[in-house]
Amino acid sequence: MSAPAHEYRAYGLRVRSDIPLPFDLLPELPEPTLSEPDVTVRCGTVSATLPAGPGHVTSAHIWQARPGAFLLHIEGVARYLVTDGRDVLIEPLGGDADDVAAFFVDTPLTVLLQQRGVVTLHAATIATEAGAVLLLGRSGIGKSALAAALVERGSALLADDVTGIVPDAGGRPLALPAFPRQRLWAHTLDEMGWRSKVHAPLRCGMEKYWLRASRFFPTPLPVCAAFVLGSHNLPDISLELVSPGTAFRLLSKYTHRKRVMQGSGQRPAHFRVITKMARHVPMTQVTRPAHPFLLEALADRVETHLRAAAQHGLPAGREAEMFLRG
Repeated sequence: MSAPAHEYRAYGLRVRSDIPLPFDLLPELPEPTLSEPDVTVRCGTVSATLPAGPGHVTSAHIWQARPGAFLLHIEGVARYLVTDGRDVLIEPLGGDADDVAAFFVDTPLTVLLQQRGVVTLHAATIATEAGAVLLLGRSGIGKSALAAALVERGSALLADDVTGIVPDAGGRPLALPAFPRQRLWAHTLDEMGWRSKVHAPLRCGMEKYWLRASRFFPTPLPVCAAFVLGSHNLPDISLELVSPGTAFRLLSKYTHRKRVMQGSGQRPAHFRVITKMARHVPMTQVTRPAHPFLLEALADRVETHLRAAAQHGLPAGREAEMFLRG
């Protein structure tokens, strides 16, 4: 087998990969790294069915999962096998490199994090002087666009689309730094005049692109607030603080690849973390007009809300404050 060509950093993990990934490359070393990486991504033959092992197998049309193992088949692109939160085996099935990498960054990477005990939320997250701020919501609601707008105003990106959450020694939820790229649709890039910032297409034949964040926060950060994005047919933007019970329901709803998580045996750990978040992290429901998007006005309202919350005791993230002011 040929030597792996790439070493990256993502979600606090050192990743050694046979294929190019949209992560941060680690500096090249004059000699091979002696220590083992946290995650190894290799190319090889992947069986069409999940290998035998302990635990019940949960199946869907294109995937199978059991504790410690996950198989995904994207027809015409690749087959992916993720095991024990450490190893990923990929068999390309005709997809080009961009497609193979893009599908890996979606479900297989999420499952790998889940196998390591990380709670995965469908959220973009920014680093502010108060701490990590989550922007949760369904696909296409504007999480990445709002995060990009807030980064332009002085925040820093922590994660795009999928945010990993782990408890610290005291049980506080920490948001993990993913990698300094975001996924944005072509119409958002055109509306905001960001076409010149495009790094690469996400996948062939898809009007979605990778954008490199101008600022990226590289260390885990306590979560201080969460916003859940929605839309309506009214002309105004509304914000409403939700109860802990509603917050728990929304965190459960916006768990990324929730059914796979349940099939992988991670439900108890997931329950503990989102219960703690629902009780201790203020969550605000933000509803915007469906058309027009009003991105700048939405960023204004979120920033105003965060400033007001900070005046009433929102905990400060000193490391993030020094990073953003420095």
